[in-house]
Amino acid sequence: MYHPLPLRPAAALRAATLALVLAVPLTAPPAAYAEAPIKPAALRPGDTIMMIAPAGELNETRMTLAAKRLREMGFEVIVPDDLFRRRGYNAGTDEQRADELMRAFRDPDVDAIFPGTGGFGVTRMLHLVDWDVVRANPKIVIGFSDITALHLALAAKANLVTFHSPNPQWGLGSDSNLADFSAKYFWRCLLASENEEEQGFTYKLPKKNGPLVPLAPGVGEGTVTGGNLTLVAATLGTPYEIAADGKILFLEDVGEAPYRIDRMLSELRLAGKLDKLSGVVLGQFRGCEDDDDRGGLSLQQVFDDYFRGAAYPVVRNFAAGHVPLNATIPFGVPCRLDADSLTFEVLENPVSVR
Repeated sequence: MYHPLPLRPAAALRAATLALVLAVPLTAPPAAYAEAPIKPAALRPGDTIMMIAPAGELNETRMTLAAKRLREMGFEVIVPDDLFRRRGYNAGTDEQRADELMRAFRDPDVDAIFPGTGGFGVTRMLHLVDWDVVRANPKIVIGFSDITALHLALAAKANLVTFHSPNPQWGLGSDSNLADFSAKYFWRCLLASENEEEQGFTYKLPKKNGPLVPLAPGVGEGTVTGGNLTLVAATLGTPYEIAADGKILFLEDVGEAPYRIDRMLSELRLAGKLDKLSGVVLGQFRGCEDDDDRGGLSLQQVFDDYFRGAAYPVVRNFAAGHVPLNATIPFGVPCRLDADSLTFEVLENPVSVR
């Protein structure tokens, strides 16, 4: 009879490890995506909003006006004493900005976190964030542009629903306040009074925006993710990169030449982020048309090369991001995109009503 020799300790450990690995189903989903994203509590009058500056420097006049308008709506507003600090093109050092974000998440009296503006700097401080604290204290987080990096990180590390939306400096604090269109979807997403009865809503674009433009037909459903294309591309290969499979991808940008849009879309494609989508919603990409005479591709040609004839629905010209009419999009919430009827709808309320 064959009697196997006893394994040495190191070999025994390797064998035990291999047995454990083989015992785990290879199809098990990653823990981060096994559960539905966490919806933060809806806002009610009397709740507290904290202004923060995680990216670029802030305009004190605009931020003061935004705080005044929020208080007039019945909210308490925290404006940190050092909110208007500056270090070059950032609102302070990486440590200052990360600490401010963590103060907002740790403070039990803070119900919503409003980054003042985008600009540049969020990616510089993500490694300083205590994600255990964030996961334990889910709160409303809004913003667009550079705040895309924060949206992606909150999805990857905390599984939190967040809101791609106007911000205090470029919306609530502007001379005209939020345009009616922008205000409608901002408060529809955030307020308890807007989320107690109706479930979900359909975006209705104003005539001056123009209709959605189809690039690929069909209907798709999935949670929505994305944001500013530059930031989506910049976070590839990091712990905060976008999880795109099965989702509706929203992308927008501003002031980028078509060849730069082309390069960033190619990065997404090479990373496999365009392979298994449920749909794509493209913004208006204001200022992204090349006006030189070098004979380059137009922005439409670039979009056609990547999305025309895709296996999922694709539309262009949605009003969100770096445009005057800036609809709020709840990232992490199920949506439906119909490129045949040119409709984009949110299927569930994006906040929990206490």
